[in-house]
Amino acid sequence: MIPIATHSDEDLFVDLSREVFASLRRSDQRRTADQYLRGMLAVPGRKTARNIATYAGEPAAEQRFHHFIASSGWDWLPVREALVRFLERTAPPAAWVVRPITLPKTGERLVGVDRRYVPELGRMVNGQFGYGLWQTSASGEIPVNWHLELPESLLGDPAERARAGVPAEYVAPVSPEDAAVTTALELPLRPTSAFRPVVVDARRAGLVTLVRRFDAARVPLLARISGATRLLAGDSGPAGVRQQPVMARQLLSSTGVRRPVTRADGCRMAVALRVSLPAAVGERGDGWRHGQKEERLLIGEWFGPQAAPDRLWLTDLTTVPLSALLRLTELAGNGSTMPVSGPSPESGSAERSGLHDYGGRSFSGWHRHMTMVSVAQAVRALMTLEVVRGGGVGAPAPGRPPGQRVGPRPGRRTAVAV
Repeated sequence: MIPIATHSDEDLFVDLSREVFASLRRSDQRRTADQYLRGMLAVPGRKTARNIATYAGEPAAEQRFHHFIASSGWDWLPVREALVRFLERTAPPAAWVVRPITLPKTGERLVGVDRRYVPELGRMVNGQFGYGLWQTSASGEIPVNWHLELPESLLGDPAERARAGVPAEYVAPVSPEDAAVTTALELPLRPTSAFRPVVVDARRAGLVTLVRRFDAARVPLLARISGATRLLAGDSGPAGVRQQPVMARQLLSSTGVRRPVTRADGCRMAVALRVSLPAAVGERGDGWRHGQKEERLLIGEWFGPQAAPDRLWLTDLTTVPLSALLRLTELAGNGSTMPVSGPSPESGSAERSGLHDYGGRSFSGWHRHMTMVSVAQAVRALMTLEVVRGGGVGAPAPGRPPGQRVGPRPGRRTAVAV
């Protein structure tokens, strides 16, 4: 067995492993999960079955580890749900962030591999594409759910689908908005505070569909939007543009009131306007009504003196102070658009936990591997903190960086309350 460095970390590991892998029905599966997770934390370089078995001094275990990921029957979704519940108690999130992921690959036979242009990288990439859901707070980021996009070449070939073990319901490509929503809402998130939304980059997604799905799930949403998104101005909007949908950047540019805000990446100017979505196609009325809140908040951020804002956000958190909302956008990184394709603030730790290391052809194998990446990342993040069991605020552990805590700061209701 690969040991954990300290007694405190070992206690944390045992507690997390026992709870997160409880859904695995057989004791040998739970034991293998424990051993594989230890290996992912300890093995330098690629986290493969062979490397983990070799590092553990059990070369004969390679086949068992390979089977555990590639062809074992355990369901990854209950494991991810248990991880979210564990983190809710030990490291409550300030928000959840949906990010596109790009995993460059050299092979062409790996599951989900496609070749496409990635705007954020400005080039064609051969790799796997999808979405990840990160639980974010001032203490760090932990990925808790994954979605793998499947190319038409795979979906249109029944033999290839069967060979990769793709479920029968995957018969057509999924739209960006549906992929983002599925990644975010597939797990039972608990937005117990209005300060804990899902943050999504919706500039290339169908905004109405996205908002409709989150409204139905009663999960708060903070979406980055395109300046060309058409919205209806609220009563406080500029005169003369309250009757017809107007581009969001035009609404923001026409307001003369901007306020300075200080962000971690520098001082900005910002403004917030109350708006609503226009009626969707086939609906009547001058607003979008489905028994949920119609009014939204449109936020603009300026980096300089130009008229058009640099970043635009839309949210249903209409009662949350602007300063708190802008802190949530900071948690999202650079607009939550950076694909995971190399070292970056949001992907570095996950890469050390094996984000890029699955090299198989199995759809379920990819999801099991990525689930183990999530659990390993959670262990890494929590081991940097002295966690008080049963919830509450953690204190810095001896020899660890001061000022790092788990949970809300004393005297504050949530991580972003003002």
